[in-house]
Amino acid sequence: MQWKPLSAFAIATVTAMGCGGGGASTDKSGSGTAYSFVAPVPGVVRILSETIVDNSNNTIDIGYSDTAGTVNSDGSYGALVQSTSGESAIVNGTNYAVVTQNENYDDSGQELSYSFTAASGVLVTCTYTPHASGPDFPVEVGQTWQIEFTLACDNGAAQISYTQQGSVVGVESVTVPAGTFTALKFQSTVNWTDAAGTVRNESTTNWRDTKTLYSVKQEISIAVSGTAPANGYAVSRTIELESISDAP
Repeated sequence: MQWKPLSAFAIATVTAMGCGGGGASTDKSGSGTAYSFVAPVPGVVRILSETIVDNSNNTIDIGYSDTAGTVNSDGSYGALVQSTSGESAIVNGTNYAVVTQNENYDDSGQELSYSFTAASGVLVTCTYTPHASGPDFPVEVGQTWQIEFTLACDNGAAQISYTQQGSVVGVESVTVPAGTFTALKFQSTVNWTDAAGTVRNESTTNWRDTKTLYSVKQEISIAVSGTAPANGYAVSRTIELESISDAP
């Protein structure tokens, strides 16, 4: 599957989300070699690690698994994400641990929605329009994209809108604990303002395996302005693929 940084981050730090619409534009004047998304094999488990540095210079290490679900006849599929490092990683009032969530993707690996059980015991479903961050696939080296999207949760909370700009800058080798991959290198920025008036500007370098377009490493920096968060918040995140299980 394609790892999506925003939803896990949003679950940990944003309590108010809402509905809306969006659109995308792409400049495909690239190298001419098209790289396509490949649907995951059901049952394959990917283990990822994440190192977070917060605004007080604390380092928080978390981990999670990503289990691919059934691929539907139209190419869409689901995935289950679960913490491998416990349900609590509270630092300065913020819980950075990944919440167990079921995710849904379209046939090109774009995340459409996810659901999780809130502390109250209520199942909450959140939907991206038109989809979460990232370009439409297939992609070429040299192309750029821009997308506006929103995240709507069915708990009646306020709307949050996102704007992302990015480019596919090249192909290079990247080594992570899971091995060495030939990877497409993506660079992007995404901006959003939460319901409290906190503005975030997130800059990401993302390496995706050229064979599948699955993300194997991300380096993320987050600049915060506007209303200061009441609790601690992430200023950088590094995500790496630790291992991939064999197909069942």
